[in-house]
Amino acid sequence: MPRTPLVSPQDASPEVGAIYADFASKMGFPGPPNFLQAQGISPTVVKGTWGLIENVLVNGLLPRSTKEMILVAISIQRNCGYCRAAHLACCRMLGVDEETINQLVENYQHLVSGRIRTILNFAVKCANDPQSLTDDDFASLKDEELSDAEILEVISMSAAAIYTNTLADALQVEKDALLQDI
Repeated sequence: MPRTPLVSPQDASPEVGAIYADFASKMGFPGPPNFLQAQGISPTVVKGTWGLIENVLVNGLLPRSTKEMILVAISIQRNCGYCRAAHLACCRMLGVDEETINQLVENYQHLVSGRIRTILNFAVKCANDPQSLTDDDFASLKDEELSDAEILEVISMSAAAIYTNTLADALQVEKDALLQDI
């Protein structure tokens, strides 16, 4: 059972309702997921969460599908069931093929794409122990022709994954049907 009440779009304040609508529109969802509704009691928190997601996940240079795979890999490593399920649904929504999704879930080290595998290795290491990142880790991304801005996006996605995993786990957000239909 969630630790905060879910604030539905009908019960949300005008400010929160506007954030829900913007989130759904830009994320391509039919409505706000439980993750966002669990934050609806605080306009400050829901606005901050959406700002982070919009600026780091939705916008930027890296494809959103790559960023969603980063979120899946880190959520699996951190054992966040809600985020794992939510971002797998987003991968499907964005057209990531089932073979890639299966490899991502079973062991992303077996991904065919060396570029994606390199990005995920870096992102997971960054999420788990950012102090252990070496010049060789950064060079591996440069070898895959990532720009400095794209590398910063990978680092930001790692931090965003920790933030969202922490919220989802602490609030015990339940997986929602909304994401199963995507």
